[in-house]
Amino acid sequence: MIEKKKVTAHEIYDLLLNDFKIKEQIGSVEIIFGGISARYKGRDALGDLIQEWIGKWLSQNNIFYRTKINTQEFPDFLLSEDDDKGFLEIKTFNANASPAFDIANFNAYSQSLLSKPERLDADYLILSYKMIDGALSIDNIWLKKVWEIAGSSGTNPINLQTKYSQPYNLRPIKWYGKTNKNKPFEDKLSFLKAIAETHNKYENTSKSYSENWLEKVCSKYFEHTGIKL
Repeated sequence: MIEKKKVTAHEIYDLLLNDFKIKEQIGSVEIIFGGISARYKGRDALGDLIQEWIGKWLSQNNIFYRTKINTQEFPDFLLSEDDDKGFLEIKTFNANASPAFDIANFNAYSQSLLSKPERLDADYLILSYKMIDGALSIDNIWLKKVWEIAGSSGTNPINLQTKYSQPYNLRPIKWYGKTNKNKPFEDKLSFLKAIAETHNKYENTSKSYSENWLEKVCSKYFEHTGIKL
């Protein structure tokens, strides 16, 4: 059996963009059931389907990757046999709208950084798509770090989806916008400080874990990576 190639997220991005020329491809989505096929023209399921397609593309290109047994767990793909690196998340959104995907659940993400701070170094492969009369195309593709797609909002230190006036999901900003008032964070420490400020603002929902949260995450990150934030 041919050994799988171990590549980086940057190499995957480059292969998709420049070798495969993903922005020039046209596709479609079909369901086949009982010998009857139907072409899908909606958008609700496209994120999961594009992620499945990327896994198939990686396999066909003999690229090593793993997934968690629980596919709902972070990350979508592991590009290493080491559970502590090679994290690749896939995100998609409609090119005719602003990105509104969930980066992560706010509290779950905050708590996860206390034990697995190297999650900060995950790569996010982001694809914007168009679906016109059942024809699927990729309008643009990015490879970003989490702080490069997150930023402040008008009401919070970091852009959030809230429920019942409490933080629920981390959401991206329009990081590629030329005239946007809110810009992405400059580095991972700025991103972490914004999360810590959000803990202070919504103390009732985060007080069980947020005491000295920023200091604990920075200390644990140094312990795991040898890099001081």
